Amino acid sequence: MLLTFIVTVAILAVLYVLINICNKIIPRPDYDFSTGATKSLLIFVHTAFLISFSVMASEIIIYFFSNNQSALWGVYGTFLFFAILELAVLYGLYFTYEAIKGDEVCVRRFFTVKKIKINDIRSINKVGPLTFVFRNRYNEGLFLVDTFTKGVSELIRIINEKNSDATSDESTEARIAQEKAVLTEIGREYRATYKQRRKKLIISFSLGGTAVLSGIALLMFAIGTGTVMIAVICVIGALAFVFNLIVFLLGMKKELHEDNVSLGNKHKFENKRVKGASKNKFKIICIFSVSLMFTGAVFMLPLLGILGHRPKNYAELTRVTGTLEYCREYGGTSSYIAIGLCDLPTEYHLTSVYLYEFDYSFFDDVEVGDTVTVFVDNDEAREPSRKGDDKTQWNHIYYLATDDKEYFTYDDYIKSRERNNRSGFIIVGVGIAAIVASAVTLISAYFVCKRRAKKEDIIIYK
Repeated sequence: MLLTFIVTVAILAVLYVLINICNKIIPRPDYDFSTGATKSLLIFVHTAFLISFSVMASEIIIYFFSNNQSALWGVYGTFLFFAILELAVLYGLYFTYEAIKGDEVCVRRFFTVKKIKINDIRSINKVGPLTFVFRNRYNEGLFLVDTFTKGVSELIRIINEKNSDATSDESTEARIAQEKAVLTEIGREYRATYKQRRKKLIISFSLGGTAVLSGIALLMFAIGTGTVMIAVICVIGALAFVFNLIVFLLGMKKELHEDNVSLGNKHKFENKRVKGASKNKFKIICIFSVSLMFTGAVFMLPLLGILGHRPKNYAELTRVTGTLEYCREYGGTSSYIAIGLCDLPTEYHLTSVYLYEFDYSFFDDVEVGDTVTVFVDNDEAREPSRKGDDKTQWNHIYYLATDDKEYFTYDDYIKSRERNNRSGFIIVGVGIAAIVASAVTLISAYFVCKRRAKKEDIIIYK
């Protein structure tokens, strides 16, 4: 846990410093006009990050004085989320903007720089109280600008002024007619391939769904999930795939009611010769890869638990013997067995991680009033999490026995932890594989799309 806190704080500090240094040393291109971030918003984001960073840094000190690891992890996760979000916002404020150079608007975002002809912007509308949307002649959104952006009013004024000075000549009309003819042809070709695309979609969904559900089933089996649970998850997953397939098929059929120009405009980038098709393809791959990377990162979270919790030493455990008052099993997402001993305020829990090794004959052999021995750790007892609990606090148990029989031994505890760690490492392995596969896909797609972009020769209004 301590190592995780130190490494995280160090990484956040380095990222924060790098963003600020890059903002100072990387010059912005020479534009006629450029928007920027308001000073008040920059101050707010800097302050918010420093607060989140300070809380996480203070946890390094608090770690030496607090035994409540759950609370420390909770605060860590919460403020790590806010710190990452604030770094992303800070990067956006510094390095994303809108600028005008000649007759073009340059729109810089996190991963792209988009250049749009000013005379291609046909309308500017305010959507809600916080956003302006810039649209083309097809009423498609070209880019968005929030109302907090410094210089947004001047940007709109310049665009409107330049558009008002532009005149429509015969060459422009000819270009529009030519683009419409191209879109009509693309739409006609798209309509003609409906049956092939429908068949391909069904096959892709079937094979993809089978592969995904098989992978999930194998993963659940590897981490020790029950057969019934695996079957339930697979059935629910299969129904979800079928439902999505039906929705996609209905959407494809509904598209056939649109005219060829609309179809061509909607699917123009599916034609590899259209200018911008490779860029659009890479954008889709980028979104998918980043999403998969995020999923892989989530799958790696069990590593924090594995590395942050060492097994309890047998010599550190405390023996508690008493008369059994009750013994219950609670189900749900966090199932556990609760044992209460007479005249003791603490309820003793054997959590779900250890139930596989637990000898359930305990419920048949032991009755209320029998003498029971448990081993507990020396951590401070926790507050009860269920309303109406019989005891005022609870603690983990690592050994359970009567005078005649052991039902959960220290060796069982070690075996349970080892099995749980193996399951965690399997999940972490899947996460690492997802991140690596996403990175390889993203890098490969970049070079492939860049090569294909050179063969694009059909220019259509964007």
